[in-house]
Amino acid sequence: MRRFLLVLRWSLLLLFILAAGTVITAWFVDFRQTDQELVEEFKGQRIQPTVHRYQVKDGSGQPRTIRFMETPALAVDSALPVVLFVHGAPSSLSFFNEFFKDTNLLNRAQLVAVDRPGYGYSDFGRVETSIVKQAEFLQPLIDRYKKAPYLMVVGSSYGGSVSARLAMNNPEAVNHVVFVSSALGPGLERTYPISHWVDTPLLRWGIPPLLRLANDEKLAHRQALEAILPDWPKIEANITMLHGQRDELVYPTNVSFAQQHLVNAQVKQFLLPENRHDIVFNKREYMTDILLDILTSRKLQQETKPKEMALEGKKAAKGLYSSVLIP
Repeated sequence: MRRFLLVLRWSLLLLFILAAGTVITAWFVDFRQTDQELVEEFKGQRIQPTVHRYQVKDGSGQPRTIRFMETPALAVDSALPVVLFVHGAPSSLSFFNEFFKDTNLLNRAQLVAVDRPGYGYSDFGRVETSIVKQAEFLQPLIDRYKKAPYLMVVGSSYGGSVSARLAMNNPEAVNHVVFVSSALGPGLERTYPISHWVDTPLLRWGIPPLLRLANDEKLAHRQALEAILPDWPKIEANITMLHGQRDELVYPTNVSFAQQHLVNAQVKQFLLPENRHDIVFNKREYMTDILLDILTSRKLQQETKPKEMALEGKKAAKGLYSSVLIP
């Protein structure tokens, strides 16, 4: 018994030290880069992204600032498809920096990444727990690229929830959605008891803004997902799902949930047996290959359609010509 109490005491002490260290670190690390730091990040690349901002108004008429990063759409590349990356929590658009360094992707698409409301430099610390409203704040990005020949939205974790809403709101504009470790079904994710503890007035003041943001979204996530539940049939885009079978944060059952509710979309899934909630980090090249495959398939379909139309035209003309000759 004495040995057990000693082990328990040291275990609790270790957990406390780890928790305290995480909180202290979070006060100094906010997972975001300034505009200048992003310029330095991509310095020397042939294709360099630029940073932009726009403003929208919330329900009360107050302005919201949204920051995003995009690679240039040059005149010669006016027909490039667009890939829009939406991050999870806690994070920022910098989460996708490595994709903006991949020459294969850069040559095949215009890349865009956005700081979700409250993260990065989109009014950092100003939380918005409604998926519906977050999608409204990001709608100007859809409007900006809606004339692109192809628009793909890639959502990671909580970003997948927002990406789903964007696809619901824009069935005519969004052609493909890639859900990566995405939280889509109400309640199909882990909420640790500490999330409720740190939300109490006694502890909340000591939590860094970044963690507080993520925690607020976490605690309101089920209700936010329930609010968009009736609109899943509105999604008509093609869907690709990547999920780790060992994901203990956002459960793999989100994949089956999506398949059941995406009644008007074609769904392809990739379940990775060895992965947890780490696909963007540990399977980035694999994920890039999937994005390139989607872009290649889209291009082949575009090239095939004119040929099929020409062939059908020839057949129709031949049929018409024969009908004239035959009495």
